[in-house]
Amino acid sequence: MPQQERLARLQDELHRIPGVHSARVVGNDVPSEIHIVASAGRPPKQLVRDIQSLSAAGFSMPIDHRIVSIVQLQDAPQPSEPQARPDVGAEPGPQNRTRLPRRPVLERIVQANKGDQGWVKVTLRWSDGSTSEGSGAVGSTREARARGAAEALIGALAPVLGALGARLDVEHVVIHRLGTSDSVAVRAALHQRGSISPLIGSALVHDDAASAAVRALLHAINRKLR
Repeated sequence: MPQQERLARLQDELHRIPGVHSARVVGNDVPSEIHIVASAGRPPKQLVRDIQSLSAAGFSMPIDHRIVSIVQLQDAPQPSEPQARPDVGAEPGPQNRTRLPRRPVLERIVQANKGDQGWVKVTLRWSDGSTSEGSGAVGSTREARARGAAEALIGALAPVLGALGARLDVEHVVIHRLGTSDSVAVRAALHQRGSISPLIGSALVHDDAASAAVRALLHAINRKLR
């Protein structure tokens, strides 16, 4: 069988791996790059191992894990909290205290991994229909992915927070076991008008620590959004 045909067949067979939506194999005699778009339901390392096993056992082409690039797409659930009242801006009263805008909806979390490095991008949708995005670098450990995802959320919040003279800093991101499930707790500090407000949020790890960290921090900051 011609080598290019084998590469094409490998590309087709990659679609049969659970969670893989699309695949592209680049190379001449052997794969030099493999690009995968997958759902967020499986750990990236497991996907890479499946790809290596399929290539070696099915096509006699052992590959290095570093040539595999994984992008995971996740459609985040809508928040369950009731919508806040629509008025935004200065709150009446003697202090005329400025409020943060209405709560955003977590629209999408996208993760990409290549070897021991990767990135995560967070997209928020606001009540006026606009969106904002932020991205952060992540490492190979769950703690590094969780921290990078929290920083990505801060990037998505930055346009609104910056317009109000506010800043959000992540202080601690902790993964711990609660009963039979893992959860992520995030402690952050909101700086605004010369004061500092501590924020704490937590979320169960349903698929990946990165998405749990985003939900945890958004849960914390949403207490300040109206």
